[in-house]
Amino acid sequence: MAGGHMEFANVFLCGVIRQPIKLQWAMGRSGHLVAITAMGLAVGMLVVPLDAAPRRLVRVPRSPPVALGARSSATPAVASQNRDQKQPSQADDAARDDEACLARLRAAGVRFDSATMPVAAKAACTIEVPVRLKSVAAQARRLTEVHLPEEPVVSCLFAERLTAWLGNLVAPLIAGRTSTDLRAVRTGPGYECRNRNGAVTGKLSAHAEGKAIDISAFELSSGKFIPIKPDEDEAMRNVVDSVRTAACGWFTTVLGPGSDAAHTDHLHVDMALHGSSDRYRICQ
Repeated sequence: MAGGHMEFANVFLCGVIRQPIKLQWAMGRSGHLVAITAMGLAVGMLVVPLDAAPRRLVRVPRSPPVALGARSSATPAVASQNRDQKQPSQADDAARDDEACLARLRAAGVRFDSATMPVAAKAACTIEVPVRLKSVAAQARRLTEVHLPEEPVVSCLFAERLTAWLGNLVAPLIAGRTSTDLRAVRTGPGYECRNRNGAVTGKLSAHAEGKAIDISAFELSSGKFIPIKPDEDEAMRNVVDSVRTAACGWFTTVLGPGSDAAHTDHLHVDMALHGSSDRYRICQ
């Protein structure tokens, strides 16, 4: 029966190709089923030659089913290696953060050198990414650079906060109050491996981690000094008071003359945490 159908299809196809007019007659006499079959065969024959070699069907083996909850067959060593490739180590993350901090300082126009820390008497006296500050870019009247002659050593993160405060607030404020540019800020060394207020016992100072600095005076482009320690110049005392008050919005600790006996001649600012967050301030 199958051979008869194939012979009919071949004869009908040849008839359709040679005499197309007969296709309408076949549709009228034999009905829609013959017409659709003939057209399907005709299209198939036009795409695939009649003398094409027969094709073999190749059975594709199926993958074995995976049970739900089944564990991977990868060895622990391979699995661990894959996790290491996807998740960078903490050391790599820290290195990228350190370099990003240094890049931000450069972009802000801060001049500095990377500092090498000496061996300290206490193991806790250490700085993350120490830098030696030289100058700060400032937005003031004429001068665009405020020098730090003592070249204090602090951590990179503290340097970001300190230089932004000096360049964006202190320099414009002093220039506005005195009509003279801020040329330099006189400071202590920054890093010091010691306890708070130099005490023999007690908590470690923020200086020991490079998160603090002491400021003794502001030097103007006119050559005049504005000391932190109060003197007879009331106008300059008002300038210092304004700078000191504004510092409380930038640092977690601000101490100066009148706060205690250890800060009678300088302004201390730091980023030490008082509690679990940086929201608590000591502003005296």
